[in-house]
Amino acid sequence: MKDLVVLAAPCLMLAMLYCCWRAVSLFGTWRAATATVRDSDYSERERQDDFWHFGFTIGTIRGWNWRDGENARLITDRVAFTDAAGEQHRATVERRVRRGWRPSGAYTVWYDPADPARVTAFGPGYWLMMALAFGVALAGLFGLCVDLARF
Repeated sequence: MKDLVVLAAPCLMLAMLYCCWRAVSLFGTWRAATATVRDSDYSERERQDDFWHFGFTIGTIRGWNWRDGENARLITDRVAFTDAAGEQHRATVERRVRRGWRPSGAYTVWYDPADPARVTAFGPGYWLMMALAFGVALAGLFGLCVDLARF
């Protein structure tokens, strides 16, 4: 058990620090823009198939993918957005949507002003929530260590 803690604690700490770094870098240097979806790999037929399978992936058209979350799909959108200088840009963005629900046609993306081709739908809020989750897991791990040390 001690070996697991010795391995897990640094991994959780590094994951938490990476998430914090990613959120700070997005806040500091990247800019938000509203993107409109031009095309998506999550078709209406796949969406309806997911809806009628009530969250189960077995037997669906799209099938199971390890990158899909619980009741979610990781989809790829081709979007268009306007940067702060007023220039139009197109990019390919991955995002998570609720399985079976109709994805929105417009959403916020974050882009690097130095290279507008670098675009992400996972903004600083996402990374801060991930850092919080890793922090809670790390605190739980330390709590477990304290309980184990008493025995």
